[in-house]
Amino acid sequence: MAFEPPRLVDDRPDTSPAALRALAPGFVYGNVAGSGPTFPVAQRAAERARTWLSEVGMFSHVGYDAYNAWLAEARADLAAFLGDAGGASRIALMTSATEGLNTLALGLRLPPGSLIVTTAEEHGSALMPLHRRRERGDRLRIVRHESDAQLLEDLARAFSDGARALVISLVSCKSGNALPVREACALARAAGAVSVVDAAQALGQVPVDVRALGADAVVTLGHKWVHGPLATGALWVRDVELFSSERLGWRSQSAFDVDTGYTLQPDATRFETGTIDAAAFVGLRQAIAVHRALGDVVPRRIAALRARLLERAAPLGVPLRSRRAEPTGIVVLLPAGGDAAGIVTRMWSEDRVVVKHLAEKGVVPDGIRISFWALHTEDDIDRVVGSLAARLAAQA
Repeated sequence: MAFEPPRLVDDRPDTSPAALRALAPGFVYGNVAGSGPTFPVAQRAAERARTWLSEVGMFSHVGYDAYNAWLAEARADLAAFLGDAGGASRIALMTSATEGLNTLALGLRLPPGSLIVTTAEEHGSALMPLHRRRERGDRLRIVRHESDAQLLEDLARAFSDGARALVISLVSCKSGNALPVREACALARAAGAVSVVDAAQALGQVPVDVRALGADAVVTLGHKWVHGPLATGALWVRDVELFSSERLGWRSQSAFDVDTGYTLQPDATRFETGTIDAAAFVGLRQAIAVHRALGDVVPRRIAALRARLLERAAPLGVPLRSRRAEPTGIVVLLPAGGDAAGIVTRMWSEDRVVVKHLAEKGVVPDGIRISFWALHTEDDIDRVVGSLAARLAAQA
């Protein structure tokens, strides 16, 4: 029996499409913005770690040391991936962006009745905890993204009106558009407000540099564009004292006395609570290693596929909610005849094409989101557009 953990992460992984594809043949998957299939190499790394940890017992002397080491290594790799090399102390591991957004939104240290500003482009995982703060007495202002200039003007007005915090996505899950986050964070900083950036739809497909953004906190996850395992994510915080710890557990504390209470960890790990799947974070580290090896292949490939999709879809005359000149693999269309949900259902049932129906009052009335990654082929894009064209023709 080997009591030393096996070598788990390959720093020079095979990055050929054949090695990275996880999907079974016979259908086209166009919902990477929902979840990207886990790279097989990342899945294998997680399973090796999980198997070994089960063999030695997680809370054995060797198991627990490895568990903690794996989490520390994950924090270091995530910090570097987010543009803060050496910033592991500013990383807290989360099971999802939802957990991270709840942790930060509900933990904002603000005076009672503070004004918080956000955008209508945010995921419900950001908007719901913000609405909870409103239920508790804070004020919430939600601005629309009609244009970058108008958004920044509306945000500047909110800060002039005393807004103390900003929550904003780097890439909108509802349009695929990149929002002017660096400028928005600069407005917040100038007003003495705290800025929280949701990078869930950005990391892995567009560069994310927390320092360049000028944000106070950034939330992300591992299972969309990073193609890591499910139930992995993280938050990065510039200063832990900007946020209170609303949930506490054995990993939050550096000391505990049954009579006198607890002392929180001095770094971002104070926002971590209990037992998590450390092996999944080994898999996430392997997915990050794949991205390091791929370099700028991903953005160049996504740009080429986006151009092809827009060119092929242009004759259909379907209005776009997405701006054409965006660096992302997300395109949202608004069928003029409506029934986007029916079209999405029939694209799967009749053509085995997976896309996403979007519907949100006041933002996306009835839309279809197509999201693709660098592993998609030109034939995949053509098949998605062909399926959409056939369904639209049948509808007419």
